[in-house]
Amino acid sequence: MNIITTESQLKELVDFYSTVTSFAFDVETVGAHRGDPRQNIVSWIALATDGRVDVIPMGHPNGEFVREEYPLLASGRAKVLKGLELRPTDYSKNVKKVERIFDAPPPQLTRGEVFAALKPLLMSDKVKVGHNLKFDLQSVSKYIGGLPAGPYACTLNASFILDSQNKNSLGLDDCLKREFNYHMVKGVGKEVEKYSFTEVATYAALDAEWTWKLWLRLSGRLDADDLRGLFNLEMDILDVICNMELRGAHLDVEELKALKVSLDQQLEEAKANIYVIAGKAFNINSVPEKQKVLYSPKSVGGRGLKPRILTEAGKKRVEGQGAAPTISDYSVSEPALEIFKGKDALADALINYSELNKLMTTYVMPYLGGEVTRTLLGKAKVVAKKSLLLDGKIHTDFVQYGAETGRFSSRNPNLQNVPAPHTSNGKAVRNLFLAPEGHKLIVADYSQIEPRVIASFSGDRIMCNAYNNGEDIYTTIGDTMGIDRKAGKVLVLSLAYGVGPDKIATSIGCSVGEAKELLDTFSRKFPSVPRYKKQVVAESRRRAPIPYALTYLKRRRYLPDLRSNVLWERSRAERQAFNTVIQGSAADLIKLAMIRAHRLIPNGAGLILTVHDELVTVAPEELADETAAAIREAMEGIKALQIPLLADVKIVNRWGEAK
Repeated sequence: MNIITTESQLKELVDFYSTVTSFAFDVETVGAHRGDPRQNIVSWIALATDGRVDVIPMGHPNGEFVREEYPLLASGRAKVLKGLELRPTDYSKNVKKVERIFDAPPPQLTRGEVFAALKPLLMSDKVKVGHNLKFDLQSVSKYIGGLPAGPYACTLNASFILDSQNKNSLGLDDCLKREFNYHMVKGVGKEVEKYSFTEVATYAALDAEWTWKLWLRLSGRLDADDLRGLFNLEMDILDVICNMELRGAHLDVEELKALKVSLDQQLEEAKANIYVIAGKAFNINSVPEKQKVLYSPKSVGGRGLKPRILTEAGKKRVEGQGAAPTISDYSVSEPALEIFKGKDALADALINYSELNKLMTTYVMPYLGGEVTRTLLGKAKVVAKKSLLLDGKIHTDFVQYGAETGRFSSRNPNLQNVPAPHTSNGKAVRNLFLAPEGHKLIVADYSQIEPRVIASFSGDRIMCNAYNNGEDIYTTIGDTMGIDRKAGKVLVLSLAYGVGPDKIATSIGCSVGEAKELLDTFSRKFPSVPRYKKQVVAESRRRAPIPYALTYLKRRRYLPDLRSNVLWERSRAERQAFNTVIQGSAADLIKLAMIRAHRLIPNGAGLILTVHDELVTVAPEELADETAAAIREAMEGIKALQIPLLADVKIVNRWGEAK
């Protein structure tokens, strides 16, 4: 490990790394916003490649550890005032209050000096390697006037691509345990300013060194598993979303405040309506109370509903102990209540309240900031939420490893759960996002992407002919089966999303038996689709050593339960296999479209949001038409299917105006 503290050392470092083809780098950050790349302060940067590791401190406040000091108790402070001798009992024994004392830190280079020297290296065509590389790229971008140049190699993404089952254990420590049985030192990186100079130098060096070793290990496996092409696509997407997140999306703060007032009123009205229907007041946020009200017999004041979906705890208790389920074993989540939608007034009222509350807690309060009431185990707690707005803009965090199908998820805030645009509140949330003065939003949405993938992959003659002739597929399905367009849409989408007869029945207002008959009729009228589904499941089950489904761009989703002896586990895995091929391939296509759009749109325009199959771009007014044409070409110019891909592209002032 080399610790770089002089200009001559820094020059030698840059000269050396300029001779290699790739290197890993990692940053340590400080400040009140240490986790926000737009606002954090980079205090260390570490680099590693074959046979070399370097760390560069920039203003670390501590030297080496000297001793620990415990604060005086009240009795001790009183003795000091009286000039009395202190004893060990006068000091606190609380380890949380201990202060670590260090000697003076060594001289260090400034951030300006370091990043001026590193900029040519970071902007070169060397491969930049990192674990959760997006954070490091964005954190240094403010010091070098833009994102470091590609190509990129993120070991977190590589680990996910190699095995999507790892999606909940992708930290560097998790990956190193899996690959090398090596345990990383934890904790130092959370608050580096609390540790000695040597402790942080060692920690930063190990981070970079082991990230480099991990990349060498995973890189070979990407080639061995024929996943290099998919990985390269994800690294191109990494470049796109880094730019999107840094750019951010403008929000109308006054409209946001008005929406809060409206939702506050709607929530109070919804709550009052629930109490009227239930005939009594109860804690709407308490699971046990809702279970009692909904599932208890009418004779004791309940609704007498027959629950069907067990909670995870209930499932473990019933299956593990072989016990008969009680009402406390059944879920009262929104999906569980959907079964009773349109059949029970209280279930409808609770769903409405849940949707309104989700809007308030997911969008309004995180955007605006303020106090939010959280209820856990029936106890309410007021929590202060900081506003996610920065200079009037939202900078969401797009996650490439959030879903095993390859779809994006997003957080802080989650934009993937924005309500449907045809609902009043869904439109209201979308209308918060507006074009800044002198600009327009270009909103583009793939038309019926999942049904197109189903039609093309299955080769169904009726569906493909409808698409090639420019006909509406849902009407075609409805006419072929003698049902209305809505039912046709629900049926084909149920295949893409792995939805069963219960959900179909709820969606189109028929019995479960009728829904099963509709599915049987669909299979007879469109035989290529169920035949293709069987083919997908069979091929996925045959793959070794662990069964996996494969998307258009060869993304793998491992599904070991395809060989389970338990019927419901095997059935679920079969639905997931087909769902992955359809939804995952649709996700592949939207990612291809994003990469193409990023390259095709004119300078001055930029992508700002993606939600499922929708892209939102901001552009100066004079470039709006050119940008719209480029987006259309990016989306429709992908020749992946045997039928055309179509995009609905609109130029608007607010996102909600597009639909």
